[in-house]
Amino acid sequence: MLLFVLVILFLNVAVIPFRVAAQQTTRVYIDPPSIVDQGMVPDTTFDIAVKIENAPEDPGVAGVEFKIFWDPSVLEGVSMVLPSGHFMEPDGDTGNFWKLKHVVEVDYVHYAYTYMDYEKGVQLGYLPKSGNGTLALITLKVVGVGSCILDLNSKIGGPPIPPPPPSIPHEDVDGYFKNSPPAPPAKIYVDPPKIADPTLTPSQTFKINISIDGATDIYNFEFKLGFDPSVLNATSAELGAFFPQSAIMLKEINNTGGYIWFSASLQPPEPAISGNGTLAVITFHVEDLGASALSLYETSLTDQTGEPLTHTTTDGRFSNILLAELYVDPPEIIDPTLLPSSTFEVNVTIYNTEELLICEFNLTYDTDVISWVGVTVHEVLDQTPSAAVFGSNVAGFLWIQLTHSAPITTYTPAALVTILFHVDAMGSTILDLGDTRLINSTSQLMPHEVRDGFFQSVTRDVAVVNVFPFPNDLYKGKTVNINITVRNEGDITETFDVSAYYDDSLIETIEVTSLPSKENVTITLSWDTSGIASCQNYKIRVEAAQIPYETDLTDNNFIDGNVKVRLWGDINGDGVVDIFDALDGSLAFGSYPEHPRWNPWADILSNDEVDIFDMLILAGNFGGTC
Repeated sequence: MLLFVLVILFLNVAVIPFRVAAQQTTRVYIDPPSIVDQGMVPDTTFDIAVKIENAPEDPGVAGVEFKIFWDPSVLEGVSMVLPSGHFMEPDGDTGNFWKLKHVVEVDYVHYAYTYMDYEKGVQLGYLPKSGNGTLALITLKVVGVGSCILDLNSKIGGPPIPPPPPSIPHEDVDGYFKNSPPAPPAKIYVDPPKIADPTLTPSQTFKINISIDGATDIYNFEFKLGFDPSVLNATSAELGAFFPQSAIMLKEINNTGGYIWFSASLQPPEPAISGNGTLAVITFHVEDLGASALSLYETSLTDQTGEPLTHTTTDGRFSNILLAELYVDPPEIIDPTLLPSSTFEVNVTIYNTEELLICEFNLTYDTDVISWVGVTVHEVLDQTPSAAVFGSNVAGFLWIQLTHSAPITTYTPAALVTILFHVDAMGSTILDLGDTRLINSTSQLMPHEVRDGFFQSVTRDVAVVNVFPFPNDLYKGKTVNINITVRNEGDITETFDVSAYYDDSLIETIEVTSLPSKENVTITLSWDTSGIASCQNYKIRVEAAQIPYETDLTDNNFIDGNVKVRLWGDINGDGVVDIFDALDGSLAFGSYPEHPRWNPWADILSNDEVDIFDMLILAGNFGGTC
């Protein structure tokens, strides 16, 4: 019958010429586009909307179909509804609205709607559709911890008259969900970090690795490596052992611009890769004598969903000329035991120098943090230089000139002076080695590299930043899972205890191990409520134990809301087991999850079935009250 009607319609509708007009891109998209929330623990539900944007007036929209797929180990479909005033709304002409597909499964939804009598919709003024609107609201339930793409695929059909209906060009925009804590940052670095070899003369070749440490779930990496093309030319760039050789590799070697671009991606069903390894092996040809930075930039790491992964980079350096170095040693002092009134020492060290006669430098520092109290001049190659020392703890500098009676040559590090500093206050400062001069035996200035030092009397501080108990309403004897997020607010990796309490009673203490600076971690503990009283609201409190030298304790405690423990059989939660609970139990009797009469509170034994044993418990507690 429907076919006959459509044929008649086709015979009686004039063909309207198609007009091409400039218009914005039509999109079907998920709103919100991204949900990243560690608080979305299992059993949490949330809604997303599927929307259409810039649907064209010409030719207009007469039907829409979409599917959304997700990872069923992370999310599960619950429901899909068409909200009031949705984009495909037939303006009260519900009999003309044709539901082709309205399916909600564990791992996908399928939506397809059109109209039985298109011409009728045109006559009534609600067809064709155009503009913006919501197609459907979808409820999803969190079933695991992880991340996944909400993979949207849609079709938009134009008017069926004249046949065939055109397909409306458009863009599908996926969504993204993540409830797992962020991975600690990986490190991409040049290995070895420094090549200083005078034997690498022009026409010689050498190799370096671009390596990674601490990778988590890497599916794609990309980097550029810059170099000085007057000193080096790249001859090859090959995939390292971190990715399998089946990975898709792209590269560009530009010896004019002085850079290498390199990218590699895994392909499904290959799993993401974690750990340490070599990303790429680069071969260089030496063009001339000189020095070149090996600089990593435009680096990128992504997981299988395309989500960027945090990381740091460390550059390298090449030199085939003998270049002296003057530097602070150790280069970095970060020590929580160096409190005000304590002292520490650094050396100013020389390396790779020939015929050095005079060394001069000015070391500056922050006088709010440290002050110098002494200088020891060292013997080098059996001679102690004469020293001129001038400094000010008001201005924050220490100027030293060392003059040797005979030139010195050393290819190994040699400490020239040791400087003793006093810690005045907590804080940090650069030990800035400036105004340096190296003079050789012919009174010529010697080229050299300078490396500063760094001091920090570190902050040690841990904090509890979030507590989430679930469920927070339950019968006595059930288990409460408590998600606890802690953060290391300090400057060094910390190991510490975290304790959870209900009111003032200890639930459990867990050790957090090796939490990096400025990182979060979420831990979960279980609370068995068998031994506590019903009819109570229990306050959940979590405390991070004080660590050595921690002074800020204001964020070591976190108090969440209440966990309510019900009377057995108090199905409606009003504090009384009475006839209304019995009626609720009777209504739910025989039901199970997904059953239309399912009531989880009637499943007192939590075995996914409301049966006679649940009713016996209710009867045994009938009349009980809080």
